[in-house]
Amino acid sequence: MAASLAACAAPQAAMALTLGTRLHHWQGFALGAEVSLQLYHPDAKAAQRIIEKSVRIIHNMETLFSLHQERSVVSTLNRQGVVHNPPAEFVDLLQTAQGISQMTSGAFDITVQPLWQFYQARFSGADQGKGPLEEKLQAIRGHIGYQKMSISRQEVSFDQPGMAATLNGIAQGYVTDRVSDYLKSEGLTAVLVDIGEYMALGPQADQTPWRIGLADPLNFGGIAHILNLRQGAVATSAGRGDSFDRNGEFHHLFDPRTGKSAHRYSSVTVTAPEATLADALSTAFYAMPVAAIKECLLHYPEVNARLTDQAGAVIIV
Repeated sequence: MAASLAACAAPQAAMALTLGTRLHHWQGFALGAEVSLQLYHPDAKAAQRIIEKSVRIIHNMETLFSLHQERSVVSTLNRQGVVHNPPAEFVDLLQTAQGISQMTSGAFDITVQPLWQFYQARFSGADQGKGPLEEKLQAIRGHIGYQKMSISRQEVSFDQPGMAATLNGIAQGYVTDRVSDYLKSEGLTAVLVDIGEYMALGPQADQTPWRIGLADPLNFGGIAHILNLRQGAVATSAGRGDSFDRNGEFHHLFDPRTGKSAHRYSSVTVTAPEATLADALSTAFYAMPVAAIKECLLHYPEVNARLTDQAGAVIIV
């Protein structure tokens, strides 16, 4: 759900670096998005080993969180309504998600998957757009609510039939953090991880920051701002990233409390110490007024948000 539009995370060109350190790059596809790793290391074989281990971590996490995999843990939960003895990482992410749901007064909610299913069906096929929207949304909202999930180390379950979860608004950040933890354990600092959300473990080898280009939400292909990132995470959510209809009125960034797509902003960028938090908050803030965002950020003093409204004006909170 948090479709990062942060583009062109490009290092400062190939350059002569001290101690033979050079940039190693890997690019692939995971969790429904293009992903990449950029790291500086003096040993090419060691760098390749580290990249291969990182890729294994990414793919292992996909078996937990990907809706594209029929046998993933989240897909199993949606199909059966319960998962017994869930993996520790799955429980950890769901408990983290519930905490963020509470801190954002329900603006972030992983149980909105029925909304995605409804809108996808509504705007596809011969019956697209037909039927009373409000009546259908009222019925669907009865199946939405993070409080209606039971989460423990022994079992994860929905409290009623008809519920389903999506982790697309937080899983990319979580996987980014887990890969970053591994890279830290290898003693690396000159690293940029991009698994839908960005994480810098430190500046580049020459001590210059990584340059993250934030896409202009009102000008396709344009760059609205260059963010110099030395350490920490950045995530961007924008409704135009995945629309159900041609006009973009109905998109994937829902307000769980209304069942409708949020339209307060054209994009929201969040910087935070962890990518999990940046990912989830960029999703939540898209449906929250500025005053509520400021109140929420009182609990997260190291988090900052860049809001772009529908007219292109930028608000920094």
